[in-house]
Amino acid sequence: MADIIKKGLLTAIGTASIAAAKADKIMKGISKKGLISTKDARSLVKRLVKEAEREKKRVQKIISEELKKQVKKTRPIVKKGKKAVSNVSRRVKKARKRAEKRGKQIVRKATRRLR
Repeated sequence: MADIIKKGLLTAIGTASIAAAKADKIMKGISKKGLISTKDARSLVKRLVKEAEREKKRVQKIISEELKKQVKKTRPIVKKGKKAVSNVSRRVKKARKRAEKRGKQIVRKATRRLR
């Protein structure tokens, strides 16, 4: 789950940086053609970059909130898993003790018969 969110965040950041570079290139082309002044083109690119930064922060916030929700959901599951492992471990220890005890009894009986 975290991997998917990480990839989404990296995609958003990459898209924003590509968009800024592309916008800069487009604005340079437009200003060369004389459709917009260089000053206006720079101003527009700065606004686009600021908007991309805001969007990146918004996406980061959404992802952070989603991660928090997922962590809250998985905590009880992890707790149950730990409890189950503990129970199984306890059972294995008891079974081992019984097997050792039974093995000792069998050895004692066998040695008595040999005497």
